[in-house]
Amino acid sequence: MPSPELTASPTATSSPTLPSTPAALSYGRPGAEPVHLRGGPDGPVVLEEFGDFECLPCSLIWPVLEKLEHDYDNQLAVVFREHPLRMHRYALDAARAAEAAGLQGRFWEMHDTLYRNRATWVRADYIRPYLNDYATELQLDVDRFKTDMDAEEVAKRVAADQDRGDSLGIDRTPVIFVNGEKVPVTEHNEKGLRNAIDKALGARSH
Repeated sequence: MPSPELTASPTATSSPTLPSTPAALSYGRPGAEPVHLRGGPDGPVVLEEFGDFECLPCSLIWPVLEKLEHDYDNQLAVVFREHPLRMHRYALDAARAAEAAGLQGRFWEMHDTLYRNRATWVRADYIRPYLNDYATELQLDVDRFKTDMDAEEVAKRVAADQDRGDSLGIDRTPVIFVNGEKVPVTEHNEKGLRNAIDKALGARSH
């Protein structure tokens, strides 16, 4: 059976999610469900990113992915997977913050906020006050957010995505797949990703 939808608070607008894993993500172990998805949920192409919010290359690819989401509209679904690296001191806290926001229907808003403000919070002596401020800005129930950050449900989602990443041999971030095909690091730019998406669209049209 598909997993139930993430619970949104009454005052939050739910982010787009799927009740189960898209068919294009059938490789590797499952990962967290429902997936975090932006773009066309029934699109012919699925771009899956394994990311770390403290990772500089991830923050640099973020606006490129946003542009692609816009340009390809319903033809492209973009999925984000948590893969916080142990070498980054705040990566796990940031991943937990995004997942806690997701329980109130604000995953993508927190995702964007974390990348937008990365240069600030990575230098902090303590990250939690920044995360609480972001939760306030996003009009979350901050008390619930604080509790959920350390809750088992959030920990399980992060662990499930990491398990999926491990099953695919991922040891760095970002790692990007387009319809199951791993995109080389040298192609982690707008031109390279467009080529991968267009190739997948062409394959689906034949």
